[in-house]
Amino acid sequence: MISKRLPASPALALALPLTLTLGLALHASPAPAADGVDRAVDGARDTVTSPGKIVEGIEQDTREHGAVGVVTGSLKGGARAAGQAVKGAADVGVGVVEAITEPLRD
Repeated sequence: MISKRLPASPALALALPLTLTLGLALHASPAPAADGVDRAVDGARDTVTSPGKIVEGIEQDTREHGAVGVVTGSLKGGARAAGQAVKGAADVGVGVVEAITEPLRD
């Protein structure tokens, strides 16, 4: 039997745990913790949209360098996408901690 699996994507691999963690933070903390929630939501958005940086890199380098831009754009875009995904994941983590601990700090 042939298994049809989708290719692994860092953004997709992080999206479900980040969404679940954000949901728990929103549910667990009814007190106003808007800053932490906003940071977590922004981080989740950055993580999920990070693969778009690859396409942007290819598009930009192809315009500037022609066919060679496909290769260089893939590399530059991949690096930007990885950086955005890591930053987004970190923002989600910090935002969740802020949202959960907000009632304790007040």
